[in-house]
Order: sequence, then structure tokens, then C-alpha cells
Amino acid sequence: MGRFGHVIRARLKTSAGDVTVAAKEVRTRDGPCYRSLFREAAILVAVHEDRHHDNLRSNIIQLLALVNESTKKYIVMEYASKGCLLRLLQQTRRQNGPQPLPHNLRYAVHIARALQELQRLALTHGDVAARNVLITADNVAKLADFGQAGDVYTTVQHVSSNKRGKEPANGDTNNAGNEVLPLNWMSLESLETGEYTCQSDVWSFGVLLWEIATLGREPRYDGNNHPTCHQLARTLRRGIRLRKPPDCSGEMYDVMMSCWRESPLARPVPDILETKLMQMCHTMITEKETAV
Repeated sequence: MGRFGHVIRARLKTSAGDVTVAAKEVRTRDGPCYRSLFREAAILVAVHEDRHHDNLRSNIIQLLALVNESTKKYIVMEYASKGCLLRLLQQTRRQNGPQPLPHNLRYAVHIARALQELQRLALTHGDVAARNVLITADNVAKLADFGQAGDVYTTVQHVSSNKRGKEPANGDTNNAGNEVLPLNWMSLESLETGEYTCQSDVWSFGVLLWEIATLGREPRYDGNNHPTCHQLARTLRRGIRLRKPPDCSGEMYDVMMSCWRESPLARPVPDILETKLMQMCHTMITEKETAV
């Protein structure tokens, strides 16, 4: 169950037999929910109709069908049997304690590849986080939940300043909380102006790395559990970032910090992130084998 929709496990009848799928429909039959569903459908169609797209190799959730009837509207997608990455990380922390980082870093590599595909298509996700990453039976991470996504060249989002990084007039903070936003995953420019780009997705990817390093803990800034847009933007403008997690290597934290640079153009592009993470995985595995 999400803010706009909910997903059920279903069976899709095909000529080759029944297939287990995930079917997403609106949570409430109202304008915002339908707009979110249609936005997600449009993004997935754009991805999967691209001539360079390869369903077998892609790290974006696979679109299988669209149902657009008067009473029922579904987005039918591949079924990821291991669920979302956030739950997987939290279960690992509760049951087994810390795990070798390369085991979880491969999921980050997969999502870096997904961001490369979105960048090539000039699309942005808008909410890159462990809760929106699904894990298949083959341990492949897939970026999902594109309800907040948009075309960065035609649908850059802007909202009034009292909902973003500027101090609300007359000290009124009530309006600032009217819009439900994943604040602690958002880039500085998204907080201040409502702008979402491939570079803001890279910022969120840095928070995803932090989630992986902490096995699914909630990111919090400067001891403030529930900041407003204005408070968090001011915190970030002072150069404050998420703290280095325990047992996180300096190299890993450096990658996170590079994603959180104030200037969007100074942040690494997704293919550079993939290369750095692959090198880190290789180094960690080599060091482990050498120690044994």
C-alpha cells in the first residue's frame, strides 16, 4: 500500500501459460491518485518502448501490460518475489547483524545502471530510495514506483515557496506540511524549488547508499527527526550532511558525499558511480580472499 496506489500479486493468463505478476491500481478514485498512476504508466511505456531497452538486462521494473477499463485500471509489472530492498536490509539487521558490504553493494550497482538508463532517456525518478527498489528471485535489484517521476525536459516541477526552502510568511509552518514529500532523500534544489533532475536522483542515490551501509536505518540530519523543507534546506546550506555510518569505509562515505555536493553539476553521473562501486566491490572481495 502506497500513498497513491496499492499492489496485488496476481496471475496473468498468456498463450504460454499463467505468469505471476504484480498489478498496481489506484488507492482512491480521485484526481491525484489517477494522475500518479498515469504518470507511472507513461514513464514505464517510454522506457520499455525505447529501442535500446533490453528487458532481460534492465534494472528498471519490467512493464508487462496496461489495463484501462472504465471500472478497473492496472499497471501490470513483473513480480519481484523478495520484496523491497528496505525490508530486506532491515530483516538482515534484526536477524543476522552486519553482513559483508559487497553482498548489498551489488544492489547499488544495479540501481546505478537503472539511473543510467533513465538519464539516457532524459527521465527522472524523483524518489530513489530503498523502499522503491525491488529484489527479484535471482537477487537482481529493480528500480520501481515511478509515480513521482517526470520528464525533466518538459515537466520540471515548481511549487510555491512556502512549501519549500524559504521561510513561510508570518511564521506559518502549517502550509509547509501540506505536501507529503520524502524530505530526507531530497536534494537541496528539490527542497528549495521543487526541481527534479537526473542530478537530484544522484543525490537520492547517495542516501540509498547510506541506507545500505546502515542496513535500512532511517536517514536523519542534525538530530532533527521531522524537519520542514525550510529547516532541512537551511541545514544542508550550512554544509551538514548525513553522518558516516559505523563500520562504513572512508571510500564508501566519500562516494556518498560526492552525491551530496551542493552544485548539481559537481555530482558524479550514474556511469561513474557504477564504476566506483564495482571497483569497491572487487577490492573488498579481493581483500577477503587474501585474508582467508
